[in-house]
Order: sequence, then C-alpha cells, then structure tokens
Amino acid sequence: MQLRSSIDAMAWPAVVTGQAAELMALQRQFDASQWWPAEQLRAQQFRQLRLLLAHAAAQVPFHAGRLRAAGVDPAADITEESWSRIPILTRRDVQSLGDALHAGRTPPSHGPLTEATSGGSSGVPVRVRKTALAQLIWNAMHVREEVWHREDPTAMMARIRRVPPGLNAEQSAAMFTARGLILPHWGQPTNLLWQTGPIALQDDRVPIPDQIALMQSVQPAYLYCFPANLRLLLAHCRETGTRFPTLRSVWTFSETVDDTLRAMCREIFGCRIVHNYTSAEAGYMALQCPDHDHFHVQSEGVYLEVLRPDGTQCEPGEIGKVVVTPLHNFATPLLRYEIGDEAEVGGPCACGRGLAVLRRIVGRTYDYVTLPGGRRRRVDTGHYRISEIPAVREFQIAQRTRERIEVRLVLARSLTDTEIATIHDVLEKEFGPGFTFGLITQDHIARTEAGKLRAFVSDLPAAD
Repeated sequence: MQLRSSIDAMAWPAVVTGQAAELMALQRQFDASQWWPAEQLRAQQFRQLRLLLAHAAAQVPFHAGRLRAAGVDPAADITEESWSRIPILTRRDVQSLGDALHAGRTPPSHGPLTEATSGGSSGVPVRVRKTALAQLIWNAMHVREEVWHREDPTAMMARIRRVPPGLNAEQSAAMFTARGLILPHWGQPTNLLWQTGPIALQDDRVPIPDQIALMQSVQPAYLYCFPANLRLLLAHCRETGTRFPTLRSVWTFSETVDDTLRAMCREIFGCRIVHNYTSAEAGYMALQCPDHDHFHVQSEGVYLEVLRPDGTQCEPGEIGKVVVTPLHNFATPLLRYEIGDEAEVGGPCACGRGLAVLRRIVGRTYDYVTLPGGRRRRVDTGHYRISEIPAVREFQIAQRTRERIEVRLVLARSLTDTEIATIHDVLEKEFGPGFTFGLITQDHIARTEAGKLRAFVSDLPAAD
C-alpha cells in the first residue's frame, strides 16, 4: 500500500507528519513486537502495568484501597502472582462506581480527555474517560488491521451500519435511501496514511433489497456490517442468485462470527470474513490473524486474561471469561476488567507471531440457560444448524421460563416438515430433556440499542 504524503506536491518519497507520523512510528514497533516470544511480550506488558498501577493508586482512591487490601505494592515489580491478587472489576462495578473510577489527574502528555460509552448489549452500558493517547493506540491498532488484511485502500467500500457522528441532516437522510451516501474517502485514521477510495454509507435499518441495490450500484471491494446483517444479505443473494464478483472481503464487527457464517460468505460472496474483537471502553483486544480465522491478542495495547471459574488461567482448548486491562488509558484505569465475554484459548499460531491466540470469541457471559433444576449452563449458539436452513433469514433463541425455549424466526418462506424437525433436533441436543420448544415467526427481531442481534436471550430474572 502506497503511503500518502503529508506535504503538498510531494508524492514520493512520502513525508508523513503529525498523527500520521505517530501511527507509522507505532507500526514500526508493532512490526517487530508481533514476532516476539510470549515471555518477552509479557515482560514489556508488566513494565507498562507497573506504571498504570502506580498512577491508579495515586489518582483513584478506589483502586488504592483495593490494591492495599490485596497486599499489592503499586511501586514494586509486578509478577503473575501479585497481579492475580488484584480483585476482578465487573461491568456492574464500573457502572455503579461512575466518577469514582476516574483519575484525579492524568499525565499532561497523554492529551485531552473524551468520554467513551459501550453499546450496552448486556443491558449494562458503561462509560469511561479516555485520553488522546488511548485514542492514538486505538487508531494504531486500526492501522495494523488494515496492514494485516486490506489489499487495496484505493478501492470502493460499502459501510452498512448506524449513522456516524459528524454528518449534517441531508447526509444523514441520504443514508436511509437505496442510493446511500457517497463520500470521497474512508475517513480517519486510514486516510491519514493512504489515499483511499470512496465509501458508500447506508443505515442498517434500511430494507435488505435497498442494501442490495446500493451494493449493485457501487460494486464495492469491501463490505463492512454487523454479522446479523450479513446473514440477511447472504440469504437474499442465495434466494435471488445475486452475486458481487468485486468483493474481496467482508469486514464484520461487534457480534460473534461462527464457522457457518464464514462458510456461507465464502459460498455466496466468494470471499472471506475479517472480524475483530473490540469494545468502546477497552479498545482493540484482538485482531483476526492474517493467515487464519482465529484471533491474535493485541498485547501492545491490552493485558488480556482468559480465566477459569477458580481464577486460574485457561489452557489451549479451554473456554473462560475474558478479563482485560487496557495498558494506556490513565483517565479511567480498568484494572482486571471482566468485560462480559467468554473466549476459547488457542495454541501457538502457525504464522509464527508470538501474540497470544484466541481460537474464537464464544459469546457473552450472560448467554446462559437456566435448566429446570436451577443449574445454569452456557449456550454455544455458534454450531447451530439453524443457520444452514435456506428459509431462515435470522433467528434468536429465547428462554421464556425454566421449562420453555422458543426460537424466533424471520423466514423467507414457510418451513418444510424436515426443516422443522431439524430445528427441534438442534434444540433437543443443545438444551436436553425437561424443556418444551416452540417456533415463533416474526417480521423482525429486535436489536439492542447498539444495533446488535443477540443470538440467545433469557426472560428469566437475573437471580433465577
């Protein structure tokens, strides 16, 4: 990819200044650190964590009290043993503590503060303050993702999601039409480094035929959308025989992506899915490997743990809760923050990178079914054969009572007896005896406030 010069009338060699130069300097370091062994990466993370802990103890009384009670000296070198003594910080903690988690002051060189709010897909939205430095690290990870996965930044991109900030009323209105809104470049931080192609913007609440019309009009090389929206697009194209030969990859975000969706995208669109693992409050946590479908933890920006119920580290092949500590946000230090997700740990990657591997992001920790006897068990919706039924455009599994499971279905046509039997077989194998099952057809399945489709929901009270 050819760099864009920050200097007028100078195309080559490119001279980059300002934030573009900062991003390039970070990429130079990332290019080296991605190949370091795990031990070297951890040593550097602990160097940064010591600075973060010292700051949190000095500027956030809540953290100072917690560290003192755990017997952790914020001025001492960090070890895995001392780190593990720091109590877990939950989403409920972050929500209820509010301003008490904000630092009294931040280093002046970290820049001005902004506020970031999570999408609240768990029903517990959280708000944190972030420094300009934390945003720079976010942008640097975004650029790394471009370097790892994007072949041609000068190509057309179609972006189907909610209206972004900064648009005027006329531009926002255009996003709700079949023609969409066409802008001349992809926006920051990408266009700080490269001369990008145009981007077509459309709101994901626009009907699927209008989304298809936009894509037929612009013939994008890259599509950017929610996984649930991608399922609808793929189902429509499968039914109508519509194809997009210009597509090089589909970039998805936020919701989980399973093997069924990846296979469906390769079959119908003839291209791969590129996915990542991010959150507004914690930043980029993992990026998809350039050579595989699993994910590499972004160790230069976060310290990420996957823990068993007893608090010990999961081994490859095990699923545990994700606990993350952003390394560079000194405005609202999140020490051992339980973000609400579960992930499966992977072994060393064949690509040779030393960055830790997450084989898959399993889902939210509230994706648990309550069995008739009261025991709770995780629901793994990634393997469902429901997605493979051509008539199913989208679905959501809902626990209504301790004995009742329903599947909410948006259908392209009526189900055959064989397809109905397939769904019941999936439910019986996943949930076991003691449940009755129902199939409910709907015109639309409600999204969260952030526009996400949850694959499993429970109507039971949290304590049930």
